Amino acid sequence: MRNPWNVYLGDCAVVDTYLSTKPLTNPLWAIAHFFNCFLRAVGQPAFVNNPLLGLIIWIALFLPHWTIGVGCLLGGGVATITELILGLHPWDLVRNGVAPFNGVLVGTVTSALYPAVYSKEMFPGLWIAIVLGAVTSVFFASAFNKFLGQFNVPYLALPFNTIIVCLFLTLQPPDSAVPTCKPPVDNVTVTVMGTICDYTPGLESNGTASWCGVVRGVAVSMGQVYAINHVVGSSLINLAVLLSSPLLFLMSTVGAIVGTLLGVAVLPLADLQEVYDGVWGYNSLLAMAAVSCVFFPLTPASLVAGAVNTVATVGAQAGLRANMVKNRLPVFTIPMTLVSLVMLMASQERYGEGGPALARVGDMSYPEKQAKMAWNDRKEKANHEDGSSEERESAISKVELSKV
Repeated sequence: MRNPWNVYLGDCAVVDTYLSTKPLTNPLWAIAHFFNCFLRAVGQPAFVNNPLLGLIIWIALFLPHWTIGVGCLLGGGVATITELILGLHPWDLVRNGVAPFNGVLVGTVTSALYPAVYSKEMFPGLWIAIVLGAVTSVFFASAFNKFLGQFNVPYLALPFNTIIVCLFLTLQPPDSAVPTCKPPVDNVTVTVMGTICDYTPGLESNGTASWCGVVRGVAVSMGQVYAINHVVGSSLINLAVLLSSPLLFLMSTVGAIVGTLLGVAVLPLADLQEVYDGVWGYNSLLAMAAVSCVFFPLTPASLVAGAVNTVATVGAQAGLRANMVKNRLPVFTIPMTLVSLVMLMASQERYGEGGPALARVGDMSYPEKQAKMAWNDRKEKANHEDGSSEERESAISKVELSKV
């Protein structure tokens, strides 16, 4: 029986294999290629390269509000069409959804966060901005790919963060108050995975955080990757990540827990609502996953690097937050992107005994497959080195015997 993670789950190789011989020039097959690329792009913000699971994530985005799902389609669809027409990326980066995924984020985050941050409904200018931002994201992604590719570093969400900051600064309402995250005066009932708990602001005044709220923060951290603060929607996205790769889900959850707990430690008590909303979990979630098992194969060294990346990302978020809140801006994924870009330039110059070296994955796939390939390569090299060592020792012995 075939491993389902090598066929339908994981990176859903069966779809790529089937479409590999189908021409883009045929209108019907062009539509199939479009949806394959678009749905993979929907999953790529969470490192999910699978059109079937991307569909689950897209459905989850409609749950908080229909405009978020439509924004995802508009931003991701326009970016995908732009790439398919202009061909700005290598085909491998197109078919796996990497080329248009920044457009997905432009559409999703704009439609989710703009109304939440500025208390203003979506208006025609925002929809136009999503279209322009999506088109621009493909060009920016191509440029960053050529530049950062020289250093063997992915551009991550750098195009999205560049565009979204400019978009929000340009279109933010002039009379909008600076957003705060202070808890409400009355008790708030928080739903956590089907259980109900009370968040009481008075407890915080006594120096105690709401641990029910902290659990909720971890639960919605995955949703906040797409800027949705919704338990059910985030649970669906978590399910898609789990089906894509249990290892990816595990590392993402560890990152979310670490970031959420550090958020409790560094934030003033009055601002802990940010933690309960998952704002301090999503950057660290992405930071841990990216370095520990996505772009580096899972090894002891990559786990250490992932932990360092996670803590550094939380520090960067705290620093950026202090300034960006004054400009009425969320931090987006800027902390994770900047810190991870630096971390991914690291490599081991001297190999230790703790498994494969810390080095970029050559052939990207789902994390379990990447790790297995890396450990197998390490084993083959070790066996080869042992064989060479034995041959040298045998040759030296023969020389010494001939001298005698």
